[in-house]
Amino acid sequence: MKKIRNIRDLENERVRLRVRELELEKRLDRSWKELKNNFSTNNLTEQKQPEAAFNFRTGNALLNGALNFGATFLSHRVGLIAGRTIENAAEQILGRLSQKINSLGSKKKRSQKS
Repeated sequence: MKKIRNIRDLENERVRLRVRELELEKRLDRSWKELKNNFSTNNLTEQKQPEAAFNFRTGNALLNGALNFGATFLSHRVGLIAGRTIENAAEQILGRLSQKINSLGSKKKRSQKS
């Protein structure tokens, strides 16, 4: 970030930040409109969900969307936790394996020196 040396620089920075704020507000508004359209009942019949996705059917489109979103979110979180657990176990196993290989290598070097 460059230093603001005079009032003109300050005003330019203020205008730049205001433009950035308006752009972000526009993106946020667009994303809310897309979310609203995704939950609408008219669009619900047009959506083709993959076979692996959750597909809850209730009388309320908003409830359907919320349940599908929640189930997808929870499955994603469980997947992340399982991935971390597997990664940690693999790191421990590989760490032990490398220690054994190093100890075997050092024993072999000692026996060759003797």
